[in-house]
Amino acid sequence: MNKLQILEEKVKQYENFLHKLDMMVTSCNNAGIQELIANAVAWSYAHRCGEHYTDEDRDELIGIKTKKLCDTPNADALTIERQKKYSQINY
Repeated sequence: MNKLQILEEKVKQYENFLHKLDMMVTSCNNAGIQELIANAVAWSYAHRCGEHYTDEDRDELIGIKTKKLCDTPNADALTIERQKKYSQINY
């Protein structure tokens, strides 16, 4: 991958993160908001942890944290559980 492709991939990931955060806020999904904020904190720390890691290790950590920005396994599990619960209710 060239630098432009890498930057485009990162921008897409950031846009997806912001969109997912907006959807979590709109739907009042507090578990999802908490997970996304925790992911952002971890991503931010990966950029600031210079003295404990080599440049290569830090770059690898940043890449991992960037890819995991939108991961919300706990909120996703809760959403599936709620969907099952509400699909069983007869109105």
